Amino acid sequence: MKKINFILFALFVSLFSSSCEDAIDIVQPGELTPEATFQTVTDLQLGLNGVYSAISGEAPIAFSTVFTDEIAIGFANGGQGLNGGEYVFNLNTGSGDAAAIWSSNYALINRANRVIAGAAFVVPSEADKSAYDNIVAQAHILRAWGHFVLLSHFSTDLTDDNALGVIKVDFVPLTTQQLPRSTNGEVFSLIDSDLNYVSTLTTNAANLASRTFVSADFVKAFKARMAAYRGDYATANTFATQLITDYPLTSRSATAATETTSSYLNIWTDVAIPSNNEVIFKLERVSGNFLINSIWASVNSTVTGSPFYEMSTSLYNLLNNTNDIRRRAFLSPTSEPANNKLVIGKYPGSGGIAQLNDVKIFRSAEMYFIKAEALADAKDYAGSAAQLQLVTNARFVVGTAPVIPVATTDAGAFAEILKQRRIELCYEGHRYLDLKRLGVRAGVTIDRDPADCGIFNACSIPNTDYRFTMPIPGYEIGANSAIKPQQNPGYAN
Repeated sequence: MKKINFILFALFVSLFSSSCEDAIDIVQPGELTPEATFQTVTDLQLGLNGVYSAISGEAPIAFSTVFTDEIAIGFANGGQGLNGGEYVFNLNTGSGDAAAIWSSNYALINRANRVIAGAAFVVPSEADKSAYDNIVAQAHILRAWGHFVLLSHFSTDLTDDNALGVIKVDFVPLTTQQLPRSTNGEVFSLIDSDLNYVSTLTTNAANLASRTFVSADFVKAFKARMAAYRGDYATANTFATQLITDYPLTSRSATAATETTSSYLNIWTDVAIPSNNEVIFKLERVSGNFLINSIWASVNSTVTGSPFYEMSTSLYNLLNNTNDIRRRAFLSPTSEPANNKLVIGKYPGSGGIAQLNDVKIFRSAEMYFIKAEALADAKDYAGSAAQLQLVTNARFVVGTAPVIPVATTDAGAFAEILKQRRIELCYEGHRYLDLKRLGVRAGVTIDRDPADCGIFNACSIPNTDYRFTMPIPGYEIGANSAIKPQQNPGYAN
C-alpha cells in the first residue's frame, strides 16, 4: 500500500486563517497566504493528499454497528457501549459519535476547500495542465462526499429537498462567520455541481488498479447510492447497472474446502486487487493509521484478542451456514459458538499488522442491492428477488444457496432487501442509514436477540424514532448562534 504524504497537514491549520476582524488587515512577514502555500502543481498534489487523509470511514461504522443490531456486548467488555450509552440507544447533543461524524466530515470539506481556493493561484504549464485539472476535480468530488455523508446522518429526510440539511460550505470561511443549515435541495445542488467535475478526471491505470483514488467509477457509485437515498430510483438503477457489469461478484467454488483461499476472503485481507475484484473504492490504511478492528476488540480479531463487542446473535443466526463464505469472512474462525463467543472477523489485519485493514466504501454487491431497490420500487418483485439471488449465489457453495422468496407486497420486498443488506454489508456502516431510510417502508427496525439485550432493557426502538437522525453536536450549537434554532426534532440544545 502506498503511504499518503502529509507534508501540508500542518500548513492547513493556518492557511487562509486571516480574517477581517481588524479595521485594517496587515499581512505579516512570512504569513502563509494561499499564494505562498500553493505555488506549483506539486504543492496542490500534496494538499490533495491531505484531503484524502481527512476522509473518515471508521466513524460511521463504529456508530452504526453499536447503535443497531450488528454487535452484542462482548465477554471482554469493560464498559464500552454502556458507559457512553450507544448500546442502550442514548443519543444526544453530547454524544461522541455525532461529534466525530460532524467534525471529521467538515475537516474533509475544509481541506478540500483550501485546495480548491489555492488552485486559483497556480498557473500550470501545458505539461502539468492535465494533472492540475485532475487534482481540482478530485477536491471538488471529495468535498461533495463530505457533504453527502453529513446529509445522510443529520438530515431527517433526504427525499425532501425542503427539509433542513447541513451547513453548506463551498468556500474557506472566516473564523468569525456563523453559518446556518441549508436545505437539502441547496446542499444537493452543490453536490451535483461538484460531481460535474468528473468530466475533467484523468484516467490513471495505477490509481484505478489501487481503487484508493477518486475515479469516474467512484462518481458512478456515489451517484447510485445518493439517488437511492433520495428515492430517485431511475438514476440509481442506471449507475448501479453500469457498475455491476464492470465489477462482477467474486464467486464461490464447488466445495467449501477451498474457502481458506477464496477470492472473497482476499477482499477483507487486502490482498492485491485483480481486475475482476468487486471493490470499487476503499480508503487505504497503512501503519500508523486507525485500526478498524479496534472498534470491536482491544488486541486482535480472535477469541483471545479481548473482544469487547461480539457479533450479535441475530446476525450470527443469519450467517450460520458453512456453505456461506461470509460466515468464514465475518466470523473469526477462533470463535466458540457453543460458548457464546462470537468474535467479529471481517477485519483480521493486513501487511502483518493485526486489526489494520482498508475501509471499503463502495462494492459491487451494494450495486446489486440498489438495483433490487429500484425494481422493488417499480413493483417488479420477481426482478428484485433475482438481483438478491445473484449475490446469494455468489456467496454460497455452488448449488447450495437458499432461494430468495419473491415478495407479494412492497413491505415484503423491502424487508428482504434489508435482510440481505444486513448480511452482506455488516460492519461497513450501512445498517443505521438503511433502517433510517427503509425501515418504515419495510416494517423493519433494530432486531436484537433477547439474549443480547434483555439484561439492558435495550432491544429495539421504533423505526419512526427521532434517533434515526443524529443530533447537531452541542459544541456546534454552543459556538454557532445561526444554527442554534435548527436542532433536529427530539433533541434539546
